[in-house]
Amino acid sequence: MSVETLETKEMMKQTQADEFSASVVPQSERKSFRNILVIALGYVFVVTSMQVGGSIGVALNFKDAFGAILLSSVILAVLASIMGIIGTKSGLTFGLLSKYTFGEAGTWVPVVIVALTTVGWFSIDAYLIGSTTNALWKNIPIFPIAILGGIGMTITALKGVKWMSLLADIAVPLIVIFGVISMVMAVNSVGGVQGMMNAVQQDTMTFAKAVSLGVGSFAVGAVMFTPDITRFSKGMSQTILAMVITMVLGNSFVVFMGTIGAMATGNGDIAQVLAIQGLLAPAFLVMLLNIWSTAQGCVYSGSLSLSSATKISRAKLVIAFGAVGIVFALIGFYNLFGSYINFLASTVPPLAGIFFADYLFLFKNGYPDFDKIKLPKVNIGSFVAWIAGFLVSYISIGLPVVNAVVAAFVVKAVLCKAIKADAIKQ
Repeated sequence: MSVETLETKEMMKQTQADEFSASVVPQSERKSFRNILVIALGYVFVVTSMQVGGSIGVALNFKDAFGAILLSSVILAVLASIMGIIGTKSGLTFGLLSKYTFGEAGTWVPVVIVALTTVGWFSIDAYLIGSTTNALWKNIPIFPIAILGGIGMTITALKGVKWMSLLADIAVPLIVIFGVISMVMAVNSVGGVQGMMNAVQQDTMTFAKAVSLGVGSFAVGAVMFTPDITRFSKGMSQTILAMVITMVLGNSFVVFMGTIGAMATGNGDIAQVLAIQGLLAPAFLVMLLNIWSTAQGCVYSGSLSLSSATKISRAKLVIAFGAVGIVFALIGFYNLFGSYINFLASTVPPLAGIFFADYLFLFKNGYPDFDKIKLPKVNIGSFVAWIAGFLVSYISIGLPVVNAVVAAFVVKAVLCKAIKADAIKQ
């Protein structure tokens, strides 16, 4: 075997170990539909989405809550499908795609949002491991368990998509089983489906606000995490089907689980709902796996995005993410969860419109290698479109989150001709 062949194989091993964080995922490394679906469901089956469902459940009647959750999941499915197709066609991470869209320096803005979001989400999950343990065993303090959980989730995130798939294989079926049991118990406790339909809620939240909250609960996952998963997909039909199942069925199921529990018990905290139902002890392992699979996904995607903008290895970034996430858990980021979701609902969805416009009008025939083009430091057009989408999200007509995506797409599409001349230089 020649020296050149050995060097090529060694480079390939290193690239695989780094999860193709700086390159296209080759077809030989693409995964099956089942792998893509299970990994995606591992992301979406997140306890924080159950908490959002709980907030909706104590604020709206059953009919409006159900409609808001379903509509928000459909919107997420559309966003995820758009970003999923781009990830599959390009084979690139969200961070690398951001370079094409926002420029060499401009990419830092979406990358930092991903970093802050994933660290924040990780910190919430680490805290939830501690709080759920404390809800079951009162004599065990929250913070030491949160620290241990954070360390464990960081270690498995280092292993990449292979371990993420294995963990999701265990977690997803268990979550479905206990989720169904919890919802059946909740419905029965209020006199069946009719009793649930007749339950009078405070109606302290508008329908549009509930939809926005539902989208915000997983906007980062649908827009920013999706390419990191679907770049391993073998084809667009596989990607779209996986995203529709994940968002419309998986996300709706998780959020609705929190909603029904809250309607039945008056408590929006899923750990407390399970405790009231007498399910916390048998469901503890399920919740742990659920939280774990999502949190390690946060670290995985966050480190991939940052590695695209720096020369720091993914492994070092994963460790740094875990450490900062644990600190955030200890200083009480969990208490800012509501404001955090509102922020995501306004800032993240417009990105899908911008990336889609770029894909349709600039890169439909493929994303050229970085060494064959010269990107601008900052792509002003993309930021103009992003700001336009963000501002439109605050206009209370129709569904603000949909309006924001459409506005960002239209503005970027209009600017694409001028952007192309500036963005792609041979």
